[in-house]
Parts: sequence; C-alpha cells; structure tokens
Amino acid sequence: MAISDLFPRKSMGSKSRRQTLHDRLDYDQKEEKTKDGELVSSYMCSPETAAEEFEMSKLLYEAATGRSQPEGREIIAYRIIQSFKPGEITPEEANRLGYELAMKFTKGKHQFIVSTHVDKAHIHNHIEFNSTNLECDGKFNNFYNSSFALRHLNDQICREHGYSVIEKPKARGQRYQEKAAAKRGRSYKEQLRQTIDRVLPGSKDLEEFLSRMRKEGYEIKHRGKSLEFLAPGQIRFTRSYRLGDDYTKEALQERIAGIRQKAVPQRQKRPVPGREVNLLVDIQAKIQAGKGKGYERWAKVFNLKEAAKTLNFLVDNGVTDYNELVSRAEAAGESFDSLSVRIKQLEGRMAEVAQLKTHIINYSRTRDIYKEYKKSRHKKEYRAEHADEIRKHEAAKAAFDALGGKAIPKVAQLSEEYAALLSEKKERYEEYKAARKDMIDLQNAKQNVDRILGLVPPDNEQQKNQENER
Repeated sequence: MAISDLFPRKSMGSKSRRQTLHDRLDYDQKEEKTKDGELVSSYMCSPETAAEEFEMSKLLYEAATGRSQPEGREIIAYRIIQSFKPGEITPEEANRLGYELAMKFTKGKHQFIVSTHVDKAHIHNHIEFNSTNLECDGKFNNFYNSSFALRHLNDQICREHGYSVIEKPKARGQRYQEKAAAKRGRSYKEQLRQTIDRVLPGSKDLEEFLSRMRKEGYEIKHRGKSLEFLAPGQIRFTRSYRLGDDYTKEALQERIAGIRQKAVPQRQKRPVPGREVNLLVDIQAKIQAGKGKGYERWAKVFNLKEAAKTLNFLVDNGVTDYNELVSRAEAAGESFDSLSVRIKQLEGRMAEVAQLKTHIINYSRTRDIYKEYKKSRHKKEYRAEHADEIRKHEAAKAAFDALGGKAIPKVAQLSEEYAALLSEKKERYEEYKAARKDMIDLQNAKQNVDRILGLVPPDNEQQKNQENER
C-alpha cells in the first residue's frame, strides 16, 4: 500500500540554507540507497548541482521581489515521503511514480529531485522540491490540508497503475496544539532551543542550568559529553548537539561562563558582497497599488542605497560609458545563454548514455529468459509470468536497433564517457553560475541607470522582471 506525507524544510541549526540543501540532497542521493545513483531523477535541475540551483532561484526571487525572511523562519524546500508495500513494486517503477506525483503536485512549477531508496524492506521515495517557483517570482502555497490533498493524489496515481492504497487510514492521534506548532515551525527542537536560551542566562554552572531545565518539565540524560532532553509528550530524547553548534555541551558551558556568545542570525535581506546590484523600486507604481507613506519612505532610502551601489559597481568594473554598459550586459546574456545550451546538451547526452548502459545490462540479465520465451509453446502464460524481464529485453533490442547498425559499445566505454561528460558539466556549471551572476548584475545596473536617466517608463513592472526570469 502506498503512503505519502509532506514536510516543510528549514535551515538546520546554525547551517545556512545552502548547507542544509547540500546535506539533505546528498543524503537522499547516497549511492548505497539508490543503486549507485541509478534511482535518482530530476526536473528542471541536475541532481549533482540541485542545491546550487535551488539557492540561485532564491537569490533571484529576493532581487526581483525585495522580500526575504530570516534563515531560521524561511521554508527553503519541501520533502515528500512516498512509501510502497514490500514486494509490490520495482525500484524503477517506484521512481517513475514518484516523478509523476511530484510533477502533478507541483504542477510543473517547481524544481524537484526524486531519490528512490532500496536499503529497507519497503521501497520508498524521498522527493525534495524547491519552495521557490521556476519563474523566481513566488513561493509554493502550502495550503490548508495540503497533506490530505497529496495523499489523495498519491492514491489516485497508485490506483491508476494498479498498486494498493490504504482505504481507511487511521488518524495519527496528534493533538491540535502539536499540529498548530508544526505548521508554525515550532517543533520540539525549536521549543527546546527557545527554552535553553531563556533558562541559560543567570545559571552559575551546568548543574544549575540542568536543574532549571528539569523545573521546565524536561527529562535529562547526562552521560559524558552527551546531553539529551525529553519534553513532556515527546517520545524520543533530543541530543543537544543536534540543535546546532551553540547547543553542544561544551558550547553551553562556555555560554554559562561568558566565554561564548550565542550567534544571532543577521536580519539582512541578502548577506552578499556589496558589488551585487538590486533593481530600484518603482515607488509611484507601488503607491498606486495601495502602498502607504511608510513604504514610500522606506523605498526612497532603499533606492538611494541601490543607486549608490550601482555607481560603485560601475566604477569597480571600469564601466564609464552607457554604450559600453549596454554592450557588456548583452554580452553577459549571450554568454549565459551559450553555457545554458551546452549544459543542456551535456545533460541530454548523459541521459542517453545512462539509458543505453541500462539497456545493455538488462539485455544481458534477461537473455536466457527471452530465449525460453521464444521457445515456449505457451507464450501468453510465460509472458505473464516474466512480463518485466521480457519488457526490458525487448526495450533493449529496440534501443540497439536504433543505433543503425553501429557496434554496441561496452559498458566500460559508456561509464568512461559518462564520467567525462559529468566532469565537463561540473566545470561548465561553475562558469554558468558566474555568468548568471554577471548577467544579473549588469542587467540590473543597466535597468537602474535607464530608470535614473528616464529612458524607460517608470511603471513597467513586467518589463523590469523579464531579464531576471531568463
């Protein structure tokens, strides 16, 4: 029976959102869980560089909208867990169903990675999709009862493909307060962090601090370097080091002694170097849209700062002529487009190589079964019994016929070619990231200069965002 659930993902402890995405996606794609990475598929991103691509979309969103949240509160991605009944589905089919579920649930508007895990008795998918949409102008709307909608969609897909579902799922028995806390991101870990931050100041030593925590209702295990806390209603103890670098036993002792200060996340919109350029705000258009005097005062200060940053950017990059700015912005766009085309070519060839390699392996594994099928006098019954093996063998034969008489390459040759393609893709992707950043900076600088000089209508918001959506 297929089961699904949806979990919002935030930055973990003291880690940045990029580090969090790297950690989670690396775990999802572990080779020992996904048959050496064969059971990983993706949409509008590459599995190897998905963390960087997710992060880039968020930077573009912040630049285009001027909106951001502190890292501890921002939902950076969503995880879907999709589990299947043991022995009911093949890993490859499970990955296809995971891809279909992710595509339909996100309506094709968000990047996602589907990793099928086969290290347990029940095959299950880890699906991670970007909270920022492909247009970089909005976020996923985690609507009320979205988990139920996901479950309904998952059941529908499984029924269509002939797999069992849970007809009468049992209630989880979760209290209303716990559900509300989960929606607000107030997990047991977050509650524990807040309680520690409130109780710790004024404690003379570690024992007094632990005594205060017990008065707050926490059970405590204190063994060697390990500190573990259990809140009322919680099932498992939480180890303090899992809360972040500021909550290890050593860090707590340093905070009590005044040697260490808890790191407070900066409430800046974008903690990036000053050379990056944001678009100026169209104040009049925002006022006509209903913004008040407070917003107008903020926007004027924001525009002054961004105008100064634009000037500094142009000086730092030696741009002193408007025509040169136009030329460099166009050249940056062309460079970005060229690299995008090359990366897509590499990804396309990598997919072809991987598919051909799979066909060669499947052909070898199913050859004897297919010979027996051809000899059998009861082909219908034999095919029903060995449908999957025969299907794979026939698909492999069709792929070999499509080679047009060319020799079938060796698996080792394909592995070498794939490794070379992957190496070039990683190299090109570093160039791609740099080119994309240069393009955004130069085009934002040009649009800001155009607005300052009055070369474009000030209320053309749609045109203002076109370049960032490329």
